[in-house]
Amino acid sequence: MNAAVLREYIPASWFHARGIYKVIARLLPRLPDVGGNLFLTFTVNPALYASPATAFEHARDRLRRIFHRLRRGVTWEGKKYIIDEPYAIKVEFHQNGWAHFHVVFLTRRFLPGALLNHLWGLGRTNVQRISNDKFHYLLKYVTKGGGLPTWVLSRPRLRIFQASRGFYIDTRRQAVPVLPPRPDRQKREESTLGERLNRWSKTALVAQDGHYQTYYLKAPFYELAAELIFPAAMERRYIGRGQFHISDMIQLEPWIN
Repeated sequence: MNAAVLREYIPASWFHARGIYKVIARLLPRLPDVGGNLFLTFTVNPALYASPATAFEHARDRLRRIFHRLRRGVTWEGKKYIIDEPYAIKVEFHQNGWAHFHVVFLTRRFLPGALLNHLWGLGRTNVQRISNDKFHYLLKYVTKGGGLPTWVLSRPRLRIFQASRGFYIDTRRQAVPVLPPRPDRQKREESTLGERLNRWSKTALVAQDGHYQTYYLKAPFYELAAELIFPAAMERRYIGRGQFHISDMIQLEPWIN
């Protein structure tokens, strides 16, 4: 029987600083080649809204209306522009809590910046071409240089990345990786994002012989790790990246709820 390994629980979540990389690892095999395709950015003028939450909801609705109009075709300066191709939307938040949106269309067609600005009308827009490297980079961040906005943490859910039909590569024949269970699956629908982040921070995972067991702690995992790391290192039980070999669960009892 192999020794048990204690580590922090890392959820696959856009909202977790390390869990976001799990999400991206699952996405990458499904993402198409976007090199040279249409890349749009939409920002919101805070002067138009009473709060960032209100702006977010209105902006999402405006995006849907723009995509609908582009599918049908929009005439601008005597020429008709039609964009009826699969797309993906990525949401990002400024440090002040206001959202902006990145959109990748799977097309190399031209779209005038002035037309896009006219259709949006809520702030600045930008039209560019995107590379695969830039696309993968922008997936890595929900916020830069700060935590999640309070209004986001108070929501039960929020979609950070979504794609229309036909955007993803068909991966039905690819093997699905075996992942640890999500200990909070039953509680997810009845809690806010902030509550889930707090619960995840206090969750430990013990792995042994391919089986996983979760433990809910009285304090964040990093506090437990700080107490264990010195004796574990002296006994050569610390295996790096916040993981410890353990032989006796009794030492964890004072920490477990």
